[in-house]
Amino acid sequence: KKKKTKAADHQRWTERTPLTRHWNPQQAMSSTGSYTFTVISWNVAGLRAFIKKQPDALSNLAKKYSADVICLQEHKLQEGHLDDPKLKLREYFEEKLGGYDGHWSYSLEKKGYSGTAMFIKKRSSSGAGAGAKKSGGDGKKGKKQATLGAFFGSSNAADGGNTQAKDDSKSTGDIPVSHLEPINVETDLGLPAHDGEGRTVTAEFPLFYLTNVYVPNSGQKLDRLGYRTQQWDTDFLAKMQQLETDGDKPIVWLGDLNVAHNEKDTWNEGAKHLAKSAGTTAEERASFEQQLGAGYIDAFRHLHPEGRGHYSYWSQRAGNREPNKGLRLDYFICSKEMMEDDGKKVCVRDSYIVPDELGSDHCPIVLEIEIKK
Repeated sequence: KKKKTKAADHQRWTERTPLTRHWNPQQAMSSTGSYTFTVISWNVAGLRAFIKKQPDALSNLAKKYSADVICLQEHKLQEGHLDDPKLKLREYFEEKLGGYDGHWSYSLEKKGYSGTAMFIKKRSSSGAGAGAKKSGGDGKKGKKQATLGAFFGSSNAADGGNTQAKDDSKSTGDIPVSHLEPINVETDLGLPAHDGEGRTVTAEFPLFYLTNVYVPNSGQKLDRLGYRTQQWDTDFLAKMQQLETDGDKPIVWLGDLNVAHNEKDTWNEGAKHLAKSAGTTAEERASFEQQLGAGYIDAFRHLHPEGRGHYSYWSQRAGNREPNKGLRLDYFICSKEMMEDDGKKVCVRDSYIVPDELGSDHCPIVLEIEIKK
């Protein structure tokens, strides 16, 4: 008699299914009245170690995707680190991302922990995004590096960033440059109960809000599960709704949200330990469902509903990256109206994951937004 094969105790999904790209930025930019606004998000798991391992990763990403905004999570820096003469971090960013204004949020309650940053492309109309009111930003030397600003400000990825910036009307597809510049940047939520760990940077643009967020991890022993789901998640959602209502414009929040939504976002759904592991508990998933249910869309899943094996985090300790045993923890969450192409001036066109970019236990994710005249 044949032995009965033992039923698999959990799913094992490591194959990446092919994805359809929904948008071609170069093609779109060749027509007038359209600009592709590209946002990149990456949890770098400690910026000092990251740039030692991959010193050119951020500048290469900026050029390859003609990034308008680059958002980092878990940089683990303190405020004084940028100007520490030994670290030379300010010089690093002026060299590598000289075409961007940096806005930093730091953990005040715990050193070497958390932290978010947002780099916003400078526009020649104002020299260095000078119209934006900054809260706790990069300050001091932000207006130097004019030539590097032109270099990294190239809006055509196909030219490899080797040309000087084109005249504004061509490089922005006849979109007013002011639509691409932030009005205001805040490096906290204005919520004292949550602002001590440097978890958010919010930029208000004329047509939408962009919030970079590093959602609290519930911890190995789930000791912060209650705080994360019952306090952070609810207060953060209320803040996003308030921004959307008061500003009368849609919102995107993005970053490491520390939750794998469902079986399509985990390689081993059904494994017994997941129910008690941060990011895959029933409580965290239900809380995330509640946020989406309030009228927001997971851009990647909406655009690629059947995509499988597309993860953004892999345990380094377990050596899970090469076999693609991962989780999708990084997201772009958008107001519903941004997903609808019904004549509005701003519309999400595509979102995808870049798993071959190394340097962290997470990889970058990308969002392409069309801004129309």
